[in-house]
Amino acid sequence: MRIALIAGIAVAALIALWVHAPILQTPGYHNFADQRTIWGLHNFWNVVSNVPFLLVALWGVRALRSEAAFLQTWERTAYCVLLSGVALVAIGSGYYHLRPNDGTLVWDRLPMTVVFMSLLATTIGERISLNGGRLLIVPLLALGVASVVYWRFSGDLRLYALVEYYPLLALPLMILLFPPRYSGGAGLLGMAGFYALAKAFELLDHRIAALAATGGHPWKHAFAALAMLCYVNMVAHRRPARL
Repeated sequence: MRIALIAGIAVAALIALWVHAPILQTPGYHNFADQRTIWGLHNFWNVVSNVPFLLVALWGVRALRSEAAFLQTWERTAYCVLLSGVALVAIGSGYYHLRPNDGTLVWDRLPMTVVFMSLLATTIGERISLNGGRLLIVPLLALGVASVVYWRFSGDLRLYALVEYYPLLALPLMILLFPPRYSGGAGLLGMAGFYALAKAFELLDHRIAALAATGGHPWKHAFAALAMLCYVNMVAHRRPARL
């Protein structure tokens, strides 16, 4: 029943998006609160606030030295894919914020789908089924890339919305409903909390600009990087909790 709940939500989301009208990019999406040019760099704070993603990815490499952090080889590979995605977020998002438009946004969204989908697959493996996570990692990554390509050529964000927001619901449910295969599950809760803060600061970008010149978007990057820091620290210290 617990697995049926997780799968049922995915099916329900697919059906809801299928019958929903196409979701188009809002006209003001690229209009960030802080667009100052500092030291010759356009949208300075929105660009440089992506550096923490690269630092987190580099910090996360140390977990690869742990023999106990990965029960199966595919989990180590999936973790490498996730770290690569986090590092590419720093590059892709920095490039996008330097010149915000739909064309550059592709390079921001592509690595984010790599992070979302690899994290979803590894959590399925860690909480539900190792073989299930192993079998789903490649299809989920392909789905993530396809969602961005589909949006770019059709203008429809429905599939990308599924890729971004389904993990936000599925991951906390898996944490609550399934026992951990590794120790250190609190890191997942910290990751979820910081990412919720990141989304809040993203939505409140212009309102926060009334209090801070940077607006909320650079802080979105900072909190999202902290979310990933919680995860990579958890992986570095985790040990098998059950076989």
